[in-house]
Amino acid sequence: MTDEARAYHHGDLRAALLDEAAAMIAEGGAASVTMRGLGRRVGVSRAAAYRHFEDKTALLVAVAAAGFSRLNDRLAAVDASAPRSGVERIRRMGEEYVRFALENPAQYRLMYGREAIARRDLPELREAGNALFEQLVDMIQAYQESGKIKRQDPRAQAYVAWSAVHGLASLLIDEQILTAVDVDGLIRQTTRTVWDGMRVRRRRGA
Repeated sequence: MTDEARAYHHGDLRAALLDEAAAMIAEGGAASVTMRGLGRRVGVSRAAAYRHFEDKTALLVAVAAAGFSRLNDRLAAVDASAPRSGVERIRRMGEEYVRFALENPAQYRLMYGREAIARRDLPELREAGNALFEQLVDMIQAYQESGKIKRQDPRAQAYVAWSAVHGLASLLIDEQILTAVDVDGLIRQTTRTVWDGMRVRRRRGA
């Protein structure tokens, strides 16, 4: 059995193709990806790549879907480890979102960035993206019910919070912040600022 056949047989080839496609996107953008070039970099024939992905579009959709899955897993891990009643829960998830983008810029650009695949006509990506957003809405509603967040439109508040972390992530991965900054400090300050604008401030002595 050839190396190519062994990889295909054990199911490793699909994962290898996704990882290499993400690397190609990071190096030259989505336009740089070709099925022939991808197969060559992984060390298999173009036909082998087509066994897993119908065409380049299907490949890019799979790269984005894998990104949503990885982001969801990371946010879920933060959610599970944070105190359910503490403000750290929503802040830490916002920080993890930005760090995911910085560590996975190619996938992030396909998910949300300048090369994002239009999710409107792709149920797999639309549902994945919507699920993450609805998770944020549900969290905000829970904070509202506990009296920690102002009772405003929770979806509008979710869009504001998302816009802040997405904007910071995009500026950082596209290298638009040209001055030297403490990235971790900036991430923390962004999430604190968002939270401070949403939370209910208790009057002293109340």
